[in-house]
Order: sequence, then C-alpha cells, then structure tokens
Amino acid sequence: MEQTNAKNDFTLEIQSLAYGPYGIGRLANQVIMVPATVPGDKITVRVTEGKENYAFGEMILLLQPSPSRQTPPCSYVGECGGCPWQQIQYETQLKAKERSVADALRRIGKLDGFELRPIMASPAEYHYRRRIRLQCDESNRAGFFRAFSHNLVEIDGCLLADCALNNVIRLLRDWLRELNTPLEHVEIVKGDEPNEIVAVGKVAGEFNPKDVSVCEHLLNPPTGIGGLILHRGKWRKGWGDTAVSIRSDDSICLKVEGDVFTQANAGGNRRLLSELLGAGCFETEDRLLELYCGPGNFTLSLAKRAREVVAVEGHRQSVDSAKRSAQFNDIDNIRWICAYVPGAVERLAKQRARFSKIILDPPRAGAKGIFRNLASFGASKVLYVSCNPATLARDLSALAQHGYKLVLVQPIDLFPHTFHVETLAVMIR
Repeated sequence: MEQTNAKNDFTLEIQSLAYGPYGIGRLANQVIMVPATVPGDKITVRVTEGKENYAFGEMILLLQPSPSRQTPPCSYVGECGGCPWQQIQYETQLKAKERSVADALRRIGKLDGFELRPIMASPAEYHYRRRIRLQCDESNRAGFFRAFSHNLVEIDGCLLADCALNNVIRLLRDWLRELNTPLEHVEIVKGDEPNEIVAVGKVAGEFNPKDVSVCEHLLNPPTGIGGLILHRGKWRKGWGDTAVSIRSDDSICLKVEGDVFTQANAGGNRRLLSELLGAGCFETEDRLLELYCGPGNFTLSLAKRAREVVAVEGHRQSVDSAKRSAQFNDIDNIRWICAYVPGAVERLAKQRARFSKIILDPPRAGAKGIFRNLASFGASKVLYVSCNPATLARDLSALAQHGYKLVLVQPIDLFPHTFHVETLAVMIR
C-alpha cells in the first residue's frame, strides 16, 4: 500500500470480501475494510475509524476496477443499503460465500476432514424474493434505509423483489398516505397461488379507528393485494385472506399466515428442502426430532418419510399455521410442541426421549446451549441448516465435543447480491 499526496489517503488493493458489506485490503498487519469494493479493485482509501488490528475506510477514488466488477443494474445503488454486493459479478459472490463458510468452520469451529461441496447458486439472480420489508418514516413514506443509517430512500420497485410485489408498491404507498395510524414498516408477501399477496404492517403507536375504512378500501375493489394484517405486540387485526400458499416439489402445500416467517427465495427454498431430504436418507422407521420448525417448511415432507416427527417451535402463530397445513395435507404423524426450544430439549432429555435423526434450523443467533441434551437422544445423524456461518461453526464445534463428526457441508445461495448464505451441514456418530 502506497501513501498518496493527500493526508491520510492511501492506495489499497482489495484482496477479498468479508462476511459483511466490506471488501478487505491490508496495510502491514492491519486489515482495512472498505464498503462497495470488489476483490481486485485498486483504490484510493481514507480511514474513517481505526481499531487495534483493523480499520474501516471509504473509497475516495477507484483507480483500477477489478475484472469482477460490474455496473449495478439497480438505479438505487449508492443510496439504498439493501444490496451491498450488487457491484460484484455473481460468480465472484458465490466463491466468496463458499469461502466464508469454509473459513468459519475451520477458523471458529476448528473443524476439518469434512466434504465441502461447491456452493449451489440461486435459481434466479434477480426478482427472487417473495417477501420484502419496506421501512416507514413519520410521514408513512415507504422504502429502504440508506447504508449504515436510518435515513429512508423511497422506492418504486426493487430488482430483488418478485415482479408481482413491485406491481403493488405504488398502490401501497398511496394507501400509506391515507393512513392515520403510524407504521414502523410494512411487509408484502407473495404466495405460490395466483393473485396471492398479503401486506403486513407493524403499528408504531395506537391504531386509529378511522383507518378501518382505509384498510377495507385497500382490498376493495380488488387491487392485487388480497389480505392485510396490522399488528403491535399482542394486538392483531386482519382484513381479507391473510394466508399465503407455499408449495414444495414434494406435493406439499403450506398455508401460512402472512406475518409468519417463510424463506424469501421460493426456488432456493425448494432446492434447500431437496438437499436436506437427500442428505438425511430418511426411512419409514425413523423417529425424527425437528427443532425451530417454524410453520413446517421441512416438517411435512419429513413426516411423509418417517414414522413420527416431534416438531418444536417457540412462536405460537408458526405452530398454528403448521398444524393447519398438516391437516390440509392429511398428515397426522407429527407431534407439535410450542415451547422455548432449549427448555423443550431439556424436558425431552429428562423424559429419556430417543430419536434416530435430528434436524434443526435455528435463527441467526444459532442454538447455543442445547447440545449436551441433544447428544443424549442417541441420534445417528444431525442435519443443521444455518443462515450464519459463525454461529454454525460454533454450534457444530459444540456437537463435535459430544461425539459427532462433521462429514458434509453444502452452501446454498438464497440471497444473491448480499453477503448472506444458507448452509446445510451433516454430522454423524
């Protein structure tokens, strides 16, 4: 790295990508993290915040662009903070995500001897999201936040959103201007059936009774939005059809309330389910334990292959949706437990429960603290689905201390143009 004439400005070559919105270069032994950069870029950088062993910087000038740099197709890039990797060609994104998974497992988890399969690309690079969340300001304008701030960028459409969602954004913005009730954000969710879109708003204050007619007007006459949910704490009110259909390649159709979490990438989620079912080698005599089952994204397909599934989830609405979906699909070999997962695992361990295989898909924070009890269930295989390489590595390392060996890791990209990556890991003993 060479110092330029401007004080505190330097020439820096970006060498890799962080698990985050930064490219990484190095000055002596110090890591310099710079947003909106690409491996191979040669830039002029200014340090904005210094730490002991690393620093944050901003790109002052792009001296020589990387061969992997592309012109972002989105007109909001530079304002919106939603797609920090849009300037990076997709193949380079995939390689970086695969490397971030491998690095976390080896560096954080101290794990080795496993098969790391090549990352699976998203079936679609753009327009893959079936749900997007629009932030709202005090005037109920809707859009995305700028990078590293809560300043709103009002949008007319998003290149990552399904086209059907983009078609109703202007309508939703007009409706928000009529609304007297302040909202924190509004999410729009598309189902797999035609004309199946639900809007979900989180109320920031108290619901204004004058808005009952405003909410009814959003759906009548038909506008492309078939259902509306407003909620705040335990208060919740719905209009129209508030559930969406989520179809798999396994002849399963989930019926999920719009305010219940579902994977945003429909095609990628079907690919994830297929990989899970293949890696699990499930048999008709299996008794399965599924933790963090959500609304049954994996559960119903697992139940079709096993003798019984015990499915644990702490979110009541998710469990209610999952139960309705099981009835809709005539599946009755699932025991649902709505409870805090670590507590449920501890109770099952005290009951000396036994399972042949365990499946878990925890939130980003992972599943810390459950693995001693998990090991007592006698399962020959654990399949762990994760959206965070760091917590995945931590948790697999904990399982390894209880006799399990990591044998297979399959990264799957569900989030093109972001640094996020989904991973399926398989451990056996």
